[in-house]
Amino acid sequence: MASPYLLVGMASGDSARANWKDPELYKLFIDLCLKESTENGKNGGSLKKESWDRILIALNKEKGLNLTQKQVKNQWDFLKSKYGEWSKIISKTGNGYDLVTNTVNWSTEEWSEYIQANPNAKQFRYTGLQYSNELKALFDGVRATGRFSWGPSKEGFPTDGTHSQSQTYINLDIGSLETPSSPNGDVEKHGNKRQKKNKSSDDLDKQLLEALHTLQSFDGPTLEECNRILDEMQLFDMSDPLYIVACSIFCESKAHREPWMLLHQKPEVVRKSWIELNGKKLGLL
Repeated sequence: MASPYLLVGMASGDSARANWKDPELYKLFIDLCLKESTENGKNGGSLKKESWDRILIALNKEKGLNLTQKQVKNQWDFLKSKYGEWSKIISKTGNGYDLVTNTVNWSTEEWSEYIQANPNAKQFRYTGLQYSNELKALFDGVRATGRFSWGPSKEGFPTDGTHSQSQTYINLDIGSLETPSSPNGDVEKHGNKRQKKNKSSDDLDKQLLEALHTLQSFDGPTLEECNRILDEMQLFDMSDPLYIVACSIFCESKAHREPWMLLHQKPEVVRKSWIELNGKKLGLL
């Protein structure tokens, strides 16, 4: 059965109009593209023709659609443009990126100045780029590895899928730390080496603490969980401004996500009032 997010009622043989805001369709498209890119490579800045054929067949079969290759390629171009805008923000010196909330903590003045020069960046004012790790893999060819890596079906953060996030690299190569070359050690001769060692140890301690803090920050409901509950409640259509406000509230912190998860069995009027109240507090309304 086709997703309720898809527009139906077309004459037989007509191409379907896909609503890419459907989270299932959006995720499926990215996963299929990432799979083809990983297994079969790309052709310049796009996928190979055989890959597009397989993606088209899979989307139409899985979602009961009749999409054309032009439609799926247009979505690729749209995501590439969106990722490019996000990448500019993240690569900006002192970007203020918050790994936990997947947002950029600039002041109102900083955002206004940046958006004036880059109007398309407005979409990231209150929420970050969804599936940013997967899109980075698609368009930059870079993915997280090791214990901080995660698969294409997850949304941007390891373990709990909190959000798409730019990758954090922590250098824990203890073997690279400098040690004295002689056990007898001349104090004056090896003074600089010991200073370097102490400095490297301090840096290592700092990196370990930052890593621990990052891992601890993953506690609590994830953005994916909160958004799923919001969709299941069917409080608003995705075109309703309050839907965007709710998603932006979830991005603020786990202190906002935790009470939201406790409200999922409350009356509809209570849930709507909570969104409106917090939206006003955060300046979203």
